[in-house]
Amino acid sequence: MEDGLRFKEGNSMKKVPVTFFVKKYLSLFLVVFVFLVGCAAHPVTGKREIRLVSTKQEVALGKATAQQVVDEFGIYDDPELDKYINEVGQKLANVCERKEITYYFTVLDTPMVNAFAAPGGFIFVTRGILKELDDEAQLAGVMAHEIGHVVWRHGAKRLEKAFGYSAIILLGEILTKKDLSQLRQYTNFLFSLMLQGYSRKNEFEADNAGVRYPLAAGYNPKGMTEFFEKLKAMEKKPPTKFENLFRSHPPTGDRIERIQLYLEQVEFEEAGLVRNQEKFKKLTQNLPAE
Repeated sequence: MEDGLRFKEGNSMKKVPVTFFVKKYLSLFLVVFVFLVGCAAHPVTGKREIRLVSTKQEVALGKATAQQVVDEFGIYDDPELDKYINEVGQKLANVCERKEITYYFTVLDTPMVNAFAAPGGFIFVTRGILKELDDEAQLAGVMAHEIGHVVWRHGAKRLEKAFGYSAIILLGEILTKKDLSQLRQYTNFLFSLMLQGYSRKNEFEADNAGVRYPLAAGYNPKGMTEFFEKLKAMEKKPPTKFENLFRSHPPTGDRIERIQLYLEQVEFEEAGLVRNQEKFKKLTQNLPAE
């Protein structure tokens, strides 16, 4: 039997290859698919990319995940410190490549040494990590790193990859109906991802943001390197409070080398850059150790 389909054309029969229809409708499907899911330029690279999760969905999902984080750890109650953390965070957000979303900065009430970001602009630092920092420049490096995860859409991309097209379409329906019970599978995934860390590539991308954004905001970019030096020292301690911070992150030495290479290529005068050690110490000196 010949491979192909026959359509009547006048008084004759014309053979039309199956591949003709495959190519035709595949092209049509791709056009419709891109239209439905969206295509946008990456905020950092400028390259066009297909997005299954829209910005609106990302923010809504991030908000739900952020609430789960708060339910788990609680918010550290210090209005003055909260205002300070938000001021530093907004300075960094103002110089990042993704300004179409609003950024929120929260101090969590846990001695765990960590910082993480939920998709859509929800940034968290623990009181435990604040106890380990020396000044505002180091804080800026940590927070800029987390902003970098949001700018690069690391959480949203992992969600797209893990759940696939059909589940993302379902996510849209769930968010429209505001069905929080069905939303839990998505927020659980993101919550786990935030605690365990991203891929090496993702972390290196965020590390770069941890240097670029502080420098653009007027901070000494060496704060990021200094923080990683602290991480190297922490790695030698019992893994209690620090375990999640290192579980899947790249080796700290590799991260320091990459940052130092980047700093060698950037011209800046340290004398005119912000440290704010005195203010930082004043606002964090009374944080509980445990």
